[in-house]
Amino acid sequence: MALSAPERQAREQRFRLLAGVALAGFGLVTLGLLRLQVAEHERYAELSKENRVRLEVLRAPRGAIYDRNGELLADSAPSFTILFSPFPAESAQRAAVTRTSVWLSRVSKLTGVDSNDVRRLVSQANHSGHSSPLLRDAPFAVLAGVEESRAELPGIEVQVEPLRRYPNGALAAHLLGYAGEINDTELDSLTDQGYQSGDLLGRSGVEKSYEEILRGHDGAEYVVVNAMGKRVSALAGEPPRPPVPGHDLVLTLDLKVQRALEAAMRNVARGAAVVVDPRDGGILALVSRPAFDPNEFSHGLSYERWNELNSAAANPLLDRAIQGMYPPGSTFKIVSMMAGMRAGVVNPGTRLQPCTGHYQFGSRAFGCWKHEGHGSLNLVEALAKSCDVYFYQVGLALGLPRLEEAAREFGLGERTGVDLPEERRGLVPGESWYDRRFGAGRWSKGLVLNIAIGQGELLVTPIQLALLCAESANGGHAVRPHIVRAVRGVQDFHQPKPLQAGFAAPPRAWEALHQAMEDVVDDGTATLARIPGISIAGKTGTAQNPHGKDHALFVCYAPANQPTLAMSFVVENSGHGGVICAPIASEVLRRVLGSDSTHVTPLMARHAARDTLAADTTGVESGD
Repeated sequence: MALSAPERQAREQRFRLLAGVALAGFGLVTLGLLRLQVAEHERYAELSKENRVRLEVLRAPRGAIYDRNGELLADSAPSFTILFSPFPAESAQRAAVTRTSVWLSRVSKLTGVDSNDVRRLVSQANHSGHSSPLLRDAPFAVLAGVEESRAELPGIEVQVEPLRRYPNGALAAHLLGYAGEINDTELDSLTDQGYQSGDLLGRSGVEKSYEEILRGHDGAEYVVVNAMGKRVSALAGEPPRPPVPGHDLVLTLDLKVQRALEAAMRNVARGAAVVVDPRDGGILALVSRPAFDPNEFSHGLSYERWNELNSAAANPLLDRAIQGMYPPGSTFKIVSMMAGMRAGVVNPGTRLQPCTGHYQFGSRAFGCWKHEGHGSLNLVEALAKSCDVYFYQVGLALGLPRLEEAAREFGLGERTGVDLPEERRGLVPGESWYDRRFGAGRWSKGLVLNIAIGQGELLVTPIQLALLCAESANGGHAVRPHIVRAVRGVQDFHQPKPLQAGFAAPPRAWEALHQAMEDVVDDGTATLARIPGISIAGKTGTAQNPHGKDHALFVCYAPANQPTLAMSFVVENSGHGGVICAPIASEVLRRVLGSDSTHVTPLMARHAARDTLAADTTGVESGD
């Protein structure tokens, strides 16, 4: 039936309206597609990539550390880390599972990590988009449990990472130091230098001093993940950036000497010892007691263990070799002797007022350690017998400025510049120091008597004493103690020059010092250091300690005619240097040089002939 004209007109109007609506809809769809595919293509492509692609860090192993003969001291070994990896954005429902008490409890139970810490680390990973390690260096039993349950624990993965390893345990612990995981505060300040969460950071010793050389540079890899957040494959077209391992270090340390020093210091509760090569200042061995095992930091410390190491009275983390400060005691008489000869106030044959057991200065009697007195001595004999009365007089003749000057030329009172962190400078007080402390001129000139014998306000570190001994052995030639000999892969590495110029004195003065130091061991205060067939030159010291028993000290070099070892020893609260430290030094030299030493001199032959008769220490003057 034909439509009437009005009906046909109304139908056409509805058709045109419907067509217009349809065209508008298609137009909006087309505009939307153009916006998505053209105008904002890059933005949405990146968002899509982020949803299914994850950036994974490839940890760079730290460089290894070797002794001078290529013996391994520290390296990186593979370990397993249990971590949580965040989910893609479209997997919000699965991500919610990780916030349930069931999931948290199960992960906590398997890993042994507190559930509150697990919750925090998961939240951190979801916020940052990067994986969070829940447990590093996971034991095999924990690893096996996690692997069995991984399918039921979305987000949990196992990753292989390098673990810092010290194969010799506590040996040379203070020298090597340790590395620990970077914390949030450090990360805020070091991000610009390429550090990332989970990186290791040198905390002490060589690990800290050479952090930039040892650390290497992490690599990265884009990986495709599924809706569970698990890795499916590497992202095509985005080749991984491999990690660059850190450089290996070769130390001046000699493992044979280090083991000998460790063995000799085995019964020392608190103290330190240093062995350097007097020809170039290279550190051959360094021991500080008590010690710690740096592997503990690699495996993770409990809060209680950290407090035990860091807060205990003995403070095992303190490197007493470079941070412990002690009065030098009579080892300082080396400085007084050389200063006196250079200034011309004494010569090797000079006899001063005989020792009667004390020296009267003003209204005060200054005592000698040998209460019955040494009698009349010349300079060489006075050093060998460590006569306090003789050196009181040398100090008075010199005056404080010349004593201070000599001490500083031997490197005391300032850091040696050793390439280890947080070295202390010690204290060499001069007139200006006493003026600041007591007021200008308001201090007794008698203070110089105490300074001349190494008491009073003087403070030195064991490494400074080793430097003093090394420069005594080599005729005053300045050397700079150092521990790194070479950096593998770096051709132009070299240690900087000594910080001080050395001690200048006439050859005759050095000859007298060397003779006197040999006499100290031959028939002076350190006869317990003697070894048949090996000539040793040394000086004992006993430092008064207002808080308890005296500290024992000893410095020596050997073989005396061609020194290759210069050593210093400090044993806290133990007694006299000649009794406590001299035998320790002797044990080290026996282990290192042995009885087959080829450095035989007429003096050594006399020692050997005498000592083969009897090792008699009766009546030994070892009171200093």
